[in-house]
Amino acid sequence: MTLTVSAPVRIAAICGLVFTVIVFGGLRLLGGGGGDSVAEPKVIKHHPFGPGATAKPTATPGVTPKAHKATAPTKHTAKTAAPRRTPAVRRPVIDTAAIKAARAAGLPEPLAQAFGRSRTVVVSLYDPYSQVDGTSFAEAKAGAAIAGVAFVPLNVLSQRDVGKLTEQLGLLPDPGVLVYVRPGALAAKIAGFADKETVAQAATNAAQTS
Repeated sequence: MTLTVSAPVRIAAICGLVFTVIVFGGLRLLGGGGGDSVAEPKVIKHHPFGPGATAKPTATPGVTPKAHKATAPTKHTAKTAAPRRTPAVRRPVIDTAAIKAARAAGLPEPLAQAFGRSRTVVVSLYDPYSQVDGTSFAEAKAGAAIAGVAFVPLNVLSQRDVGKLTEQLGLLPDPGVLVYVRPGALAAKIAGFADKETVAQAATNAAQTS
């Protein structure tokens, strides 16, 4: 049995073959003439980051990197601190002539020594066993400080402290306050208790009139 192909069918088959050859030929030309070439993978370089990270310079082909000159460390000359000067302590000026004059006036030694430091002296007469005398003693001392004059306490039970004053003034008040000025004159006498304001005022008046 003989298979007979009609002319239209043969023409269509030939056209399809020609079309297939043209398509495959074009694809081969677009692909660069071969599929054996493999693309070179790209290498991604990571740069350091964060505190203290130091990036290394990338060498450029054909360029010689410049050498960095080492910088000599800066020398710091330590300055020697000047020694601190301790302020001189001022010693109170003692008037020896005033002390001798008070002794010559027959005053007790503690009172005479006080005249070497101050022109006016507040004397507190007190009994160490009396509570009232203790308060009077404290007020007299505070009053002398307010007036800025010397203060001397004398125990009325001590012959050494008040013996000479008893000879001059007779019976001494207990408690009591005496205010003396140079060279050894009695300027004020307060019998009994006196507060600090009263003592300060008496000392200030005596200092102004001396």
